Amino acid sequence: MKDAATFLGPVNELPSEGADLEPSRNSEVEFVASIFAGSELTFDVSRDGVFLQSNPQETDLFQEFVVDLDASEEEPYLLWKDNAFDLHLQGLFCDTRPFEALSDASDPEDYVRRFLEVLSTSLDDPAIKRDGATLPLIRWQAGDDGESARIQLLGLLLTNNDQFKEFCENQDGDIGLIFEDPEVEAHGVREVVTAVALLGVTMSTTTSAQAGLFNFKAKKKAKEMRVAQLNAIQEAQRAPIQNAQRTGYLDVHNDAYIDYQLLETGKNAEKKVIVDIGRQRAYLLVGKQVAIDTAVSTARSDKHTPRGTFKVTERIAHGKVSTIYNVEMPYWQRLDSTAIGMHIGDLPGYPASAGCIRLPYSVAPVLFANMDSGMTVEVVELWDAEGLQQHQPMRIAQVSHYSR
Repeated sequence: MKDAATFLGPVNELPSEGADLEPSRNSEVEFVASIFAGSELTFDVSRDGVFLQSNPQETDLFQEFVVDLDASEEEPYLLWKDNAFDLHLQGLFCDTRPFEALSDASDPEDYVRRFLEVLSTSLDDPAIKRDGATLPLIRWQAGDDGESARIQLLGLLLTNNDQFKEFCENQDGDIGLIFEDPEVEAHGVREVVTAVALLGVTMSTTTSAQAGLFNFKAKKKAKEMRVAQLNAIQEAQRAPIQNAQRTGYLDVHNDAYIDYQLLETGKNAEKKVIVDIGRQRAYLLVGKQVAIDTAVSTARSDKHTPRGTFKVTERIAHGKVSTIYNVEMPYWQRLDSTAIGMHIGDLPGYPASAGCIRLPYSVAPVLFANMDSGMTVEVVELWDAEGLQQHQPMRIAQVSHYSR
């Protein structure tokens, strides 16, 4: 494509801040598919209609972005724009008649095709102010009954006819287009491209990581969850991800306790970190004493910070950048081989991260200096501190501000 491809991506389906991306560079479309490979926006499609597996009664936030495949390691791959939309995905399929009209001889691809026809038509809405087509990017797999299908929505490609024609002619890799060969033979690519309701982009392979999304035994009764289409697409008042320059970090708590004497005398003692999700606190233990007690911010409601026992496997004081969220993550410490880590970030007073464990700017450097690779980090729902020596009245961390 001559111009940068523009997409709408489901923000809450993005991986965590610490994800190390190895995306496909074959095309912007394959790149986006790899970014949203973990999307839980999955639909069961049958003659009963379409059933959204995740949250049929709620909306999902999609934000506009462009992809820069030529970005360096220090630059973001995704350039986020201000436009964002709340999509009531189940509300886009409130009419089951297009699916009831399919015959007993219909195969799974017919259901996928009909899904894309309905969705593409529903997305032709004045709320999304675009010249051209809004085309779904999906993966799909046939249902056990040989008719139905399960579809994973990865994002939306916003394109004009000339861009999509070039894409059709030049695409390669694991990309397929949903339309019948006779249509192309009879009309040619350009004419078919302009019939946007018949088009969709499907990533034809399912990665091993995504296999679990498609393990379904019975089709859902979409009629039971039918919802109104009223206000199915609304422009969001505030874009959730912004390309802003960092000048400092927020910490509404400012109550970190650090026992510098214990840290000095306990250099050779056994240490570990406890992250208490319920209390939104983290503790560095030296033996059975609390040397650091600090507020943290873990995953917001639509994301997840994994619980369990982990080892620190990667430590980077400066230079770690999230190429998804376009933010620095100073004093980064990765947990096992996950995309989750501890790092400096904003602490607004509630869980706000995309999965990582945010630390105050006043604490992270001290914690980093007193940890090592291989140290244990336990992430628990609610920590029982019974048997530990309680620390003395609070001593606030001395670092007052951090910016780069």
